Amino acid sequence: MIAKIGKKIAAGCLMMFVLVALCLALLRAVPGGPFDSERAVSPEIEAALAERYGTNQSYAAHLVSYLSNAARLDLGPSFQYSDYNVSELIAQALPITLLVGGLALAIAWLVALPLALLGAAYPDSWIDGVLRFLSISLLSTPKFVTAPLLALLFASTLGWLPSAGLGEPLWKYLLLPAFALALTQLGVAVRVLRGALKDVQTSDALKAARARGLSPARMRWRHLLPIALPSALAFLLPSAIAVLTGSAVVEQVYSLPGLGRALVGSALNRDYTLLLGVVITSGALVIVLGWLVEAALMWLDPRRR
Repeated sequence: MIAKIGKKIAAGCLMMFVLVALCLALLRAVPGGPFDSERAVSPEIEAALAERYGTNQSYAAHLVSYLSNAARLDLGPSFQYSDYNVSELIAQALPITLLVGGLALAIAWLVALPLALLGAAYPDSWIDGVLRFLSISLLSTPKFVTAPLLALLFASTLGWLPSAGLGEPLWKYLLLPAFALALTQLGVAVRVLRGALKDVQTSDALKAARARGLSPARMRWRHLLPIALPSALAFLLPSAIAVLTGSAVVEQVYSLPGLGRALVGSALNRDYTLLLGVVITSGALVIVLGWLVEAALMWLDPRRR
């Protein structure tokens, strides 16, 4: 187990190195620079800025310097917000993204579970057909459509929830963005859980449970769901990645100061250090989530151990 954990950590470090090297190479290859503006800057000031931010170094020297600083959780100063370090800006934005994303995943999978069990109880019926239509409709609707529509309905028309920003109580301001992110993942979760339940229904364990005369409800909750859950849990990581990438759109619509909005703003303002820091943080989140999902799968399914 220690050797396996060591291999996972080594693979994660290698992936982070490749991510940093690739992103830094792409940013240096982009035409123009972070100091380009309509107002002319003297060569002396531009040289001082380049030395401060390390853009006057060669690619190899810049990469080594950035990695050594990142190992100490120092991601450098921000180009746009000169009084702030990138680590400080990410520390402020990360909790918002994690709260909205975690709430969205919880809503999607907790709502999808009873719906999938309902479809498994009535296979190939009109109920199952409605669930398939619902999942396809949610999957085919992009977030930049659902997010404004939800704000228009629940904030502007009904006035139940605030339309943008943050305030007190916090859950009211996070609920609409979480629903906007959860709708697409609800369609994914229904299809995944329904497919896993359908595959398990023909297994020998379910045939033995039926032969013992168990009630349908007990058979679904005590036998069908525990067998199907590990197969469905494997799709939790792609769902988390989709929520993380979709947060860029949702946070822009609802004016949330999260990682997604920081990513868009840093790209538009050529804040390369902040952009690189957000990308690295997102990559680290994906790697850690992958480890957690794999650990949960090993705990739920003894065959994986």
